Amino acid sequence: MTARAEAMIIGEPYAPGDWYETVDPTTEDVLALVAECSDADVDTAVRAAADTAPVWAAMPVERRREALGVAAGRLAERRDELVDLAVRDTGARTSVAEATHVGAAIDRLASWASVPESVLEPPGPEPTAGLGVRLRRMPVGVVACVSPYNFPLLAMVGKVAPALFAGNAVVMKPAPQDPLLVVALAEALRDGLAAVGAPPAVSALLTGSTPELGAALVGHPQVDGVSFTGSTTVGIEIHRNASAGMKRLLLELGGKGACVVRADADLDLVVESVLRTWVVQSGQVCLTPARLIADHRVHDELVRRLTERLCSLRVGDPSDPAIDVGPVISDAQRKRVEGLVAGAEAAGRRVVRGDRGPVTGYFTPPALVLDCEPADEIMQEEVFGPVLCVTSTRDDDEAVAAANSTRYGLYDYVFSAGLPAARALAGRLRAAQVGINTVRRHPGAPFGGNRASGIGRSGGRHALEACTDVQTFIEPHPKEL
Repeated sequence: MTARAEAMIIGEPYAPGDWYETVDPTTEDVLALVAECSDADVDTAVRAAADTAPVWAAMPVERRREALGVAAGRLAERRDELVDLAVRDTGARTSVAEATHVGAAIDRLASWASVPESVLEPPGPEPTAGLGVRLRRMPVGVVACVSPYNFPLLAMVGKVAPALFAGNAVVMKPAPQDPLLVVALAEALRDGLAAVGAPPAVSALLTGSTPELGAALVGHPQVDGVSFTGSTTVGIEIHRNASAGMKRLLLELGGKGACVVRADADLDLVVESVLRTWVVQSGQVCLTPARLIADHRVHDELVRRLTERLCSLRVGDPSDPAIDVGPVISDAQRKRVEGLVAGAEAAGRRVVRGDRGPVTGYFTPPALVLDCEPADEIMQEEVFGPVLCVTSTRDDDEAVAAANSTRYGLYDYVFSAGLPAARALAGRLRAAQVGINTVRRHPGAPFGGNRASGIGRSGGRHALEACTDVQTFIEPHPKEL
């Protein structure tokens, strides 16, 4: 029997008259019927959130932390169920679902239940001229939280947890393709709010299949801030529409990560690191090292090793632990990936394809695109699929120029045995984050994009910057009189 996923427009389950279907990307079977919310539902949710936001903001921080802790506990109780749901809803391999989709999301939510209240009182300047300064972070009000389809639960937790901690009300809107994990989060937050006697409308959930729903939410006049993760195209529209209301914005947008491989790099480490482009969420990760910019002295050997690994990858049902690459999220995304790879091949680039996988399901074989030029479409556009492009460069200057040649500026990488040279090269890149001899991401470091990759920063306590305003108190200071 197909499950029904209800919205929570005022914090309570709500079943509208219309529903839409979500599909398991592995089997193409209908997975759930999901509430199709309307513009009127947006207005109801936002108005209720705006009415209750002051009540929530007035509650002691310890009560807000308690609500988040209860919610984290509810998700932890459902961990196994949610891992299975992540596999079926997003097409994630079981290991990725366990560690990232669910495990990291629960940990992130639980961590906000122990953040000290003092982070809402950042240090001010030293007293001078007889004046002292005191600062506090105050909630902006209602934050619209719009999450992507690649890591729906983890991304949404990264938005709502700091917003709620800071005293905001939130209205969640997950991507239409795979909203079920966010529905589970809404249920957990409902229980957390109830446990501390908070109004249920502090945390609302809207679901729907059309972009118009998201536009209505972020454009609502009573939405004070927008936290969005998704495509650059949509992010530009949000930026344009939010300008009239001067809304606070956190826009985490696309990327086209460059991985610069110097001649002295450890090639074993490079291969293991860039392998994530193929095996983690089928390449549907904004910070994946999708462009391999290799020094000509190691280019051929690196390509040989990558080709060898590509031919060993197994594509299929992500619940099978023997599988390396699962499906992409939808037929539309599969066609986009295939179209970009076909375009590269038509332009004369060498394309090596891996296992094609099952006939049923949204599978696209991992690809290695060789002999690329920096200006190629496949080197410029975010593919969001299991595709790794390779180009050869003569020196650091040429590598930097190639890395900086796209409109994006999210996450780049440098691999080199010489740490001073690697750091110097990394400092010339225009990306907001640069990994040196690693593709691991520090959870507490600022995270966000430059240029077409976005505005603002999340990551640990830096996330408070997008959902709070800093209020300054200036008063006479006796020691300076």
